Amino acid sequence: MYPYLYISGHTFSTYYLMAILAGIVGYILSVIKLKPLLSSWERRLLPLGLIVFAIVGARLLNAILNPNEYKKGFHIWTLTYSKLSLMGGLVLGVLGILLFCLVRKKDPRKIADAFVIPCACGIVILKIGCFLNGCCFGKHTTRPWGMVFPANEKIHDFIDPLGIIYQGNHAVHPTQLYEILGVLIALTLALILKKKLEDGGAAAVFAGAFSIARWIVMPFRAFSYPKYILNIVYPLFYAVIILVCFGYVIYCFRKVEKTFVKLDQQ
Repeated sequence: MYPYLYISGHTFSTYYLMAILAGIVGYILSVIKLKPLLSSWERRLLPLGLIVFAIVGARLLNAILNPNEYKKGFHIWTLTYSKLSLMGGLVLGVLGILLFCLVRKKDPRKIADAFVIPCACGIVILKIGCFLNGCCFGKHTTRPWGMVFPANEKIHDFIDPLGIIYQGNHAVHPTQLYEILGVLIALTLALILKKKLEDGGAAAVFAGAFSIARWIVMPFRAFSYPKYILNIVYPLFYAVIILVCFGYVIYCFRKVEKTFVKLDQQ
C-alpha cells in the first residue's frame, strides 16, 4: 500500500507516523475522559505512564510468543518500534491502571471505563498504520475481498519462500481491516451496555469482545510463531481474558437484577 510518505523531499514511515498519531489521539482523549475522575496532574501523567507500560508489555509478550526473533542480534530492550504484540500492551496497560489506583487509592473500574474510547481509537489508528505499511498481513486467499500488498515482500517470502507456487503479487486476507472491524464492534457493544452495567462493565465488555475478535481473526493471520504458540499458548491467553471479562459482566448483570428484585419487593 503506502509504507512511506514523501513530503518536501523527505521520506517518512507511515507505520511510525500512525503510531505517533495513535499515541497523541489516545493521550488527548484520555485526559478528557479522566477529567471528572482525577486531578489535573494525575490525568496528564497517567496516560503517559500507560503508554510506556503498553510498549513494554507489547515487547515482552512478543519475546514470549516469538523467541526465535531474539536470537538474531535483536534484543528485548532494543529501542525500536517493531516486534510488538498488541495484546501484551493492553494487558500490561491494565496492570498499570491497577497499580496507579492502588497507590492513589482510586476506583480502577471507573478509570478503566474512561480508557475504553481512547484505547479503541488508538488501536484503530495503529491498525490503519499496519494496513498502509503492509504488516500484520493475512494468509493467501482467493476471496473477492483479498488484497494485494505489493510494497511488503515479507508476504511473498512467508507464503512462498521459493517462488514456486505464486508468481508476482497475490491477494491475502486484509486482517488489519478485520481487526479494525472487531474493535468497532467491541466498542459499540461496550457503549450500548455501559448504562446497564456497574463501573468497569464497559471496559470488561470491550476487552472481552475484542479478544474474541482477535481469536476469530487469528487463523487468517500469517504468523511466524511456533506451532505450540498458535495452538496452545495464544488460545489459552485469549480464553483467560474472555472468561475474566465476561465473568465480571455476568456478575454485573446479576447484581443489577438482584437490585431490581429488592426494589420490586419494597
